[in-house]
Amino acid sequence: MKLGIVSSHARMSMKRRGIPPQALETLFAYGRVEHASHGSRVVYFSSEGRAVLSKSAPANQIDRWVGMYAVLDPQNEVITVGYRTNRIRRH
Repeated sequence: MKLGIVSSHARMSMKRRGIPPQALETLFAYGRVEHASHGSRVVYFSSEGRAVLSKSAPANQIDRWVGMYAVLDPQNEVITVGYRTNRIRRH
């Protein structure tokens, strides 16, 4: 999936949570997309994505990035970014 527009709220969330733009690009390159409520979608690292990430990124980055997620609105704009604390429900 290709990274599109990042909202100002998402940029602020990235800054507050210490998520660099490179991490978001990596998430979109190797992440899995699941449908969420009201037409939104969640992008996160699945176990397959983590395996690919472990081969292409330094270990300290992998530990920080594997729990990351991004929420997209129906127009593919990134509306928020964060770290998972709960399991993502698959529909």
